Amino acid sequence: MSAAATATLDRAACAPGTPLYGRIVEFLYREAELLDGYRFGEWLGLLAEDIRYDMPVRTTQFRAEGDGFQDVGFLDENFSSLRTRVKRLETDTAWAETPPSRTRHFVTNILAEPGARPDELAVRSCFMVTRTRADHGYQLFTGRREDVLRLDGGAFKIARRRILVDQTVITNSNLSVLF
Repeated sequence: MSAAATATLDRAACAPGTPLYGRIVEFLYREAELLDGYRFGEWLGLLAEDIRYDMPVRTTQFRAEGDGFQDVGFLDENFSSLRTRVKRLETDTAWAETPPSRTRHFVTNILAEPGARPDELAVRSCFMVTRTRADHGYQLFTGRREDVLRLDGGAFKIARRRILVDQTVITNSNLSVLF
């Protein structure tokens, strides 16, 4: 799909059952497969050079007090920092991932609409990431992702990922997994 074709996108073009929606779902499923298969270098190829990848801290508060997320985050990364993380994950020096975690990424409740730019889509999804490593206990993350997918040469690139975890307190030993 060309950038010119995306200029006329409306919600109906992104609705479940449409060819575009099918491409979005397939993209997210293939991304999950890359992450679960330790193919982090290939995963980097799905990211836009100007990506912002963040996970704000969730707070417990009354509805009238805001959206429940702070400006400070567990993660606030860009392409360079993600590339550094991936390089470490591909070595034996990433002590938090020696031995490597076994993860399973589940993505569901995918909704898409036209983004702020003609070549972008705003995609919301729910996720569950399971993680086990060595003799450590089973860990579970659930929440919502807010992605901006940008069309780049006919393929999608993740230009923004906001990870909104359901947990107020992250009790896991580290946050070395990718969402």
